[in-house]
Amino acid sequence: MSKFGRMMDILDLYSEQVTLLTAEEVSERLGVSRPTAFRYMRELTATGFLANYSGRYALGARIITLDYRIRESDPVLREARSVMAALSAETACVSILCRMYNDEIIHVHHESGSAEHDPAFIGRGRTIPLFRGAAGKVMLAFLPPSRLKKIYEHNRTDPDVQAIGGDWPAVKAHFAKVRQAGFYISIGEVSSDTLGIAAPIYLPTIGPLGVISLVLSRERLAILNEAGIATLLKARTKELAQRLHVLSEAPQDSGDALADDSIVTS
Repeated sequence: MSKFGRMMDILDLYSEQVTLLTAEEVSERLGVSRPTAFRYMRELTATGFLANYSGRYALGARIITLDYRIRESDPVLREARSVMAALSAETACVSILCRMYNDEIIHVHHESGSAEHDPAFIGRGRTIPLFRGAAGKVMLAFLPPSRLKKIYEHNRTDPDVQAIGGDWPAVKAHFAKVRQAGFYISIGEVSSDTLGIAAPIYLPTIGPLGVISLVLSRERLAILNEAGIATLLKARTKELAQRLHVLSEAPQDSGDALADDSIVTS
């Protein structure tokens, strides 16, 4: 792995539970020498990605500035905000935009519904389950089959995967049905008291740019017109994909671009 990749691995060590790390701890967790760990930590501190508190390091302010910039510049998010706000107003549901990074599905943005409280499990930057819940299942359903199989192979012993099917043909068939329907409804899969309906923002030349989910309380299930909301959601995500079609057009000077460059697999 490159030096850059190793340094990025250090940032991935941080979480809600791990907020401070020493260079010695980084050395142990990544299996690099102590001098190397110290050098990486020093470089990350100099560029603002880490902050040094007497030899213990936390994530730095540079990450905050980058988060602001991506919120203001991400073309998918810029176009999705108004669509999501309209969906939340029309349905009184919380709308959530999720994107995929490597093999993780990330919460990017949400709009609150007038009749709903924000579910406890949402929040920008949080990961959501891969094989459980509406957003995860829709995202996986619209990936190329070869990539879906690789993700399945890596997670085949996960209880969520086993709940879908005991082998690859069964899992493949499940996601084929989701893809054919163009949406998925989950009831109590991520949180016992919520229901989710998700559909993809899909461009044929790129794949799923993201997924929009509508989340509501299970109490509303008795009065919910599931088919009507799913139809509305599919129409809005299709409209959003049409707005974003420019992303599938290669720039004129991109002849030397990597063939496998993708927003989804960045």
